[in-house]
Amino acid sequence: MGKVGTAIAVIFLVWIIYTGYFALNFHPKVSAQWGAIEGDEVEVDFKVDLGNPSPLPLTLENMTLKLANVSVARVEDVKIGFLSQRVTIRSTINLDRLIDAIIAHIKNKEVSKVEISGTAKILNVIPYNFAHSTEFRTDILSYLQNIKEEPKTYTIGGVLPIKTPGIEGIDARWGSVSEEGIEVIGKIKLYNPNNFPLPITNLRADIFMNNIRIGKGEIVEGGIIPAKGYGTVVAKVIILPTPFKEAIKEHVLNGEVSSVRVDLYFSIKIGGEEVVIPVKDIETEVRTNILNSLNLN
Repeated sequence: MGKVGTAIAVIFLVWIIYTGYFALNFHPKVSAQWGAIEGDEVEVDFKVDLGNPSPLPLTLENMTLKLANVSVARVEDVKIGFLSQRVTIRSTINLDRLIDAIIAHIKNKEVSKVEISGTAKILNVIPYNFAHSTEFRTDILSYLQNIKEEPKTYTIGGVLPIKTPGIEGIDARWGSVSEEGIEVIGKIKLYNPNNFPLPITNLRADIFMNNIRIGKGEIVEGGIIPAKGYGTVVAKVIILPTPFKEAIKEHVLNGEVSSVRVDLYFSIKIGGEEVVIPVKDIETEVRTNILNSLNLN
C-alpha cells in the first residue's frame, strides 16, 4: 500500500471512529423563539444543535412538539448537510391547538410535560429515533393574590357619598375546564372603609386581557362587610376560548407579558334600596416563559 493508500486508510479509520463517537453522543439540543403571527398561526423557530459536526448527511424526517400531550407543532423532511452542527427549523403553532394544550395543562393542575420527539435518518436510510421531555409548571392564578385597589369615593344618585370597598387580593382556584370555557372561582377579599356595614347581595365582573374582554363573572356567595372591617365574597368567572385566543396572540406579540384588568360591579343594599357600586380598572401583570420551557438539552 502506497503513501496515498495509507493516508486514505487513516482518514477512513478516523472517520469511522468519529462517526461512532458522533452516534454515541447524539443528543440534539433544541431551543425555540417566537416568530411572526398570521391569522391563527404563530411561527416558531426551532434551533437544533447536534453537539458535534455531522460526519454524514442527515434528514430530519419528522419532529413533533407536544404540550400536555397535545401536539401543537410538527416539522418534516429537513435536510442537515455534511459537517453541519446547527440548523434552524421554522414551524407554525396553531393557536386553537395551543388553547387546547393550555386547557389540558390547567386540567393537569398546571403541571405538564413539554415533549419533542422525532426521527432522523442517516444517509437517508438508517433511522434514529429521539425524544426529550421536560416538566412545565405554571401558577397563573397566583397573580390574582396581589391585586389591590384602594377605596374611592362614589356618589350615589349625585347626592350620597360612599366609599367603595377596597380590594385586598383574590384567592382563586380553577373550576370546571372544557373547550366551552375555563371556570375560575375567586374569593375576593374586601375592606369596608365606611362607618356602616355593606351588605353585598350581587356582583358582576368583566375580565380583560390586553384590553380584550375574555370573560365575565357573577356572584356565588355574598356577604356583609362590617364597618371599618374585612370580609369576603365568592365569584365565578368564565373565560371564553375565542377571545382568550385573541388575547394570547397579543401575549406572544408582547413578549409573553400581558395586562389583566378586572372591573367589578357590587350590588349593595343601603336603606332598603339596592344600588350598584363600580370598582373598575383593577389591574395586574401576567408574565410567562413558555418557549424557555422548550429549551431541551
